[in-house]
Amino acid sequence: MDDLVYTKYKKPRPSPSDDSIPSLAQLQEKQERELIDIAQVRFGIKGGSVSINLTPLQFNISMSEAEVFKVLLGAPEHERADQVLYGLAKGNLAGSMANKILASLALLGKFKKMKVD
Repeated sequence: MDDLVYTKYKKPRPSPSDDSIPSLAQLQEKQERELIDIAQVRFGIKGGSVSINLTPLQFNISMSEAEVFKVLLGAPEHERADQVLYGLAKGNLAGSMANKILASLALLGKFKKMKVD
């Protein structure tokens, strides 16, 4: 016997597979690779040559964030983000650490502006 209740036809939705949604680790790795590529292009390591006028600082891959910040204090304030990118481009800083340091520098800059205003 026919059902007298009308039900709307629902299109079956494809369930998202694990391959379609990247994991957080995959996103972070992709972001770090992109940051390294940008830094290498910016400083002429990849692509054409560029003249760089930065205060010479020494970073190495075994340094902690605190040690990197201590070294950055020796650079003029307007060069600090470029110093981090340059260290990343040269392979002297890990991508995750450079990302954290750049975020911290941005926050410090915002706090400094708030304090001045």
